[in-house]
Amino acid sequence: MSTRKISCARNIAVVVLVSVAQSGCFDDTPDTGPVQTVDWYKAHDDKRKSTLEKCSNNPGELQEAPNCINALQAERALSSGEPFELDLSSLQSEEDS
Repeated sequence: MSTRKISCARNIAVVVLVSVAQSGCFDDTPDTGPVQTVDWYKAHDDKRKSTLEKCSNNPGELQEAPNCINALQAERALSSGEPFELDLSSLQSEEDS
């Protein structure tokens, strides 16, 4: 009977080890390379454009990839122009009259 308990424990240990070992084999997260920052993408136009093209060709898988998000944020920041204050005082004086 003790041999049977050892055999059962050994089988359970083998199943657990195999399950743990194979859990890394099914990683389906897309590989977009090392994660770059928004500032890095602002400084590297060619990489930003190629990353955005790659991300737009496969949005189902890459929509939430860090590099896609950072490249898009860099593109938005560069295309929005410089922030400035809008002088609305002339509109207020026209409304008051």
